[in-house]
Amino acid sequence: MKVVAAYLLTVLDGNTSPSVEDLKTILASVGTEVDSDRIKLVLSELEGKNET
Repeated sequence: MKVVAAYLLTVLDGNTSPSVEDLKTILASVGTEVDSDRIKLVLSELEGKNET
């Protein structure tokens, strides 16, 4: 859920294609570490989806 929230924050900020590092940066800023593989899984599931 944290990864999805970070993804949505990034998209709301205008980055329509966030990277693993983008999400790790956001999560690290609030003291949370998440495995890169988990982030990659979320990104692959959301790939090609739009906001509507």
